[in-house]
Amino acid sequence: MATVDSSGAVTSHQQALWPQSRSQALVAAWLLWAIPMLVIAMLVIHDPFKHTVTLGSYHPSAENWWARKNIYIGPSGMNYLPHFAILYSAFHFLPLGLGEVLWRLCAAATLAGGLWFLVRELFVFDPERPFLWTTILALPLSLAALRNGNANAIFSGVTLLAIVAILQQRWWLAMVWMSLATALKPLGIVLLLLASIYYAPIARRLPAGVLALVLFPFFFASPDFVLTQYRGAWNNLSACAAVTEHRFADLNGILRTFGMSLSAKESTFVRFVSGGVTAAAWLWGARRFSPALRCLWLYALTAAYLMLFNPMTEENSYVILAPALGIWGACFLFNEELGGRRLGWAMALIALGMVLLPNILRPLFGNYFALFWHPLMTIVFVAALICFVHRTGSGEVLPASGPDL
Repeated sequence: MATVDSSGAVTSHQQALWPQSRSQALVAAWLLWAIPMLVIAMLVIHDPFKHTVTLGSYHPSAENWWARKNIYIGPSGMNYLPHFAILYSAFHFLPLGLGEVLWRLCAAATLAGGLWFLVRELFVFDPERPFLWTTILALPLSLAALRNGNANAIFSGVTLLAIVAILQQRWWLAMVWMSLATALKPLGIVLLLLASIYYAPIARRLPAGVLALVLFPFFFASPDFVLTQYRGAWNNLSACAAVTEHRFADLNGILRTFGMSLSAKESTFVRFVSGGVTAAAWLWGARRFSPALRCLWLYALTAAYLMLFNPMTEENSYVILAPALGIWGACFLFNEELGGRRLGWAMALIALGMVLLPNILRPLFGNYFALFWHPLMTIVFVAALICFVHRTGSGEVLPASGPDL
């Protein structure tokens, strides 16, 4: 049976899940990442104009930035901060096929690398099999975003790297990763704020991180142009918050499926209240968990909040939740002290069901089933973790240790 060291990492063996060979598990995991990405690369090279979100949004935003034109055209265009246009320029100015392939490979490498680094922190002596199972659970839900070149994929990977840095107590590195995540997508601010309300070293570095974010675009354009784009970003994000079409997979995706919906003002109020509830849940669990599972709790709540309360959550956005499902599933599967393998198999059913059922039922429901099913499964995932946190009491299973941060 596995035991847990002072950091909460798994430090001894139990009867292993398939496969028995650690080296085979590692090779299998990397092949699971490499083979689909090789296929995706070939498809992109064959036709870079098919199944991509980059041509209608990312490329024009980078082009307009350097031409000193407005990069915002409303919710159907670029919905990120001006920083994204600058960062994506590294891919925009490459030949189209090469840039599209490298963008997707960079996202996949960030995702796979972030998962590997996190698994190594959690499973000190035997990370190979947990990495394989984490990949099995996380990869299928990530493939659509990787195929389409959606920025959610690289955002998810960078968020993973931030969680790893927090777990390692490398506070400046964590701030860099969280700031980069926010530069890629404004959603990164959720992790920044949640982490800062518990981890004092992050709270102390937060002003520097925010200042660096604010100043970054000014190194690449005149102050007047940057300020104009900041105003455009604010107006664009406000417009996104007011979108009411039944094509998004947030909490409203469930309500709209049954003929109900929240108005823009009501949605904003729910989002604000839910942010407070999420912060309270984060502090509640953080005080009960060891450092390792504390970071996973932060990660799960951040991903779930973004899925349920971002009004522009799409089916592809669930690449942000996929690694959280995978890593929690692996933790339960490989550590019976966390509540047995039943919770692990439940996570597996959630993760794989989110991929399989929308495709199986597409002939009946079109793309609408995922708009209801994905947020519903996110709620089930969070509810299962809340029950687990409650059952652990004051840390009898995984006693908190280390400095009080």
